[in-house]
Amino acid sequence: MKSNALALFLSLTLLSSAHAVTADVLDAKPATLVKVLSEAGYKPTLRPGDAKTDPSIVLKVKDTTVYLYFDNCKNGLCSRVTASSGFEFPDDLAALPRTLATWNAEWYTQAYQQEDDGVYLDASYVLTGGYTKANFKAWFGDYLDELNDFADELY
Repeated sequence: MKSNALALFLSLTLLSSAHAVTADVLDAKPATLVKVLSEAGYKPTLRPGDAKTDPSIVLKVKDTTVYLYFDNCKNGLCSRVTASSGFEFPDDLAALPRTLATWNAEWYTQAYQQEDDGVYLDASYVLTGGYTKANFKAWFGDYLDELNDFADELY
């Protein structure tokens, strides 16, 4: 009986490793993310930052400007990137706090009002330790889907 269990375990182990997905782990450099976005069909522009500000990327998706802000960059590597897009205030300002609270309770992205500046939708992606092209593209696609849903909800 033990030999049958061992044979089954070995068969399942070999079968699962034969179907394993492998991908290159990418570094956390802003230029690498520009390349990933370019290969995905976007036209990103890298803003290198300076001594006081971390780098960022700006790109257009349809008629919407999306900013990707990098955080905690040291020696060219960053620990996180946050996608952010802004909206003008909706006509019904009285309903805005409820709209934002409902959105934040039900979705992964974070919606908020920034004083007199407008309404924003953010999502963060951890770069520390590396990431795959497929995983980042899936996350960014999900952000864009939620961005469209949020615009529908806001207006």
